[in-house]
Amino acid sequence: MRGLHDNSVDFSGLYLKEKLLKPARDIRSILRWGYPKFATIRFVADHFQLSVEERHILTRVIIPPDRVISRINKKVACKGIKDRNLLLDGYNVLLSVDSLLKKEPMWFCDDGYIRDTRYYFSKAKQAEDIEEALDTILKFISEAGPKSAVFLFDAQISKSGELTGFIRRKLKEYGISGEAKTSKTADFELKTGSGNPENNAIVATSDGIVIDSVLQVLDIPACLMEKMGIEPVRLY
Repeated sequence: MRGLHDNSVDFSGLYLKEKLLKPARDIRSILRWGYPKFATIRFVADHFQLSVEERHILTRVIIPPDRVISRINKKVACKGIKDRNLLLDGYNVLLSVDSLLKKEPMWFCDDGYIRDTRYYFSKAKQAEDIEEALDTILKFISEAGPKSAVFLFDAQISKSGELTGFIRRKLKEYGISGEAKTSKTADFELKTGSGNPENNAIVATSDGIVIDSVLQVLDIPACLMEKMGIEPVRLY
């Protein structure tokens, strides 16, 4: 993590801000009239002749206004998970933190969550070499003091079983009560894992579909960036 505490670190993606700022403003203006998100982004992106990657950034960053408030209201403070059960969207959190540590662009999205775009086209191929990201997450969890921490991974992705075994050993090293497991219905379990208020669970993810379905959400990349003094890229 050397160098990440330096406020002068230049996360790539800043050069895109000037190019995408006007399209982002136009898209938001159109969405306020109730037009569908993806058709609007395609229309504006075609006008500005944006690349596939640039269109994806806009898709990740811009959120329809009718979803923004509800998602923001679900966010839990970084120090708000003490003695709570934490359910982590495994690949989502690990790969996002890996992008952060590799100084990839980290985008502040309209719903208040931090998202990256690095793994969009190759997620299933990039679930390797994440030990530093895992150690960073586990250090954060051990300091935050949840009652338990459960990592959940898609069983369909190659080597998920090996990864969960590795994480179980790391949890013991850090003295964290918890588990790592795979599931063929990972998204469903994430959505229902915190649905019962008696479970007192918080879900760590930036997946908008999951966020819309759960009660409370922790944005671990945002917590780490705040601690490191790193600002995300903002399209406004």
